[in-house]
Amino acid sequence: MTFKRFVCVVLLVALTAVVVRPARAEAMDPNVILIIVGVGIAVVAVIAVVIIANASEGRRRSAAAAATASGPAVVVFHTTAVESP
Repeated sequence: MTFKRFVCVVLLVALTAVVVRPARAEAMDPNVILIIVGVGIAVVAVIAVVIIANASEGRRRSAAAAATASGPAVVVFHTTAVESP
């Protein structure tokens, strides 16, 4: 039995035990509710920052790739030959 399969079996047994005999529900303290909500908001904010940073980094990478794919800019000057006196 692989480790992954073993963990899945243990989790299924634990979930079945909880469903068969659930714990007694108790009232939650308002401070605990506020802490849980605050942590949830913080997690959502961190995920949003990571997504925005990843999107802007992707745009920077694609712009840099486009600049290097076209090669360096070459400037050509055309001058006429002039004999010196």
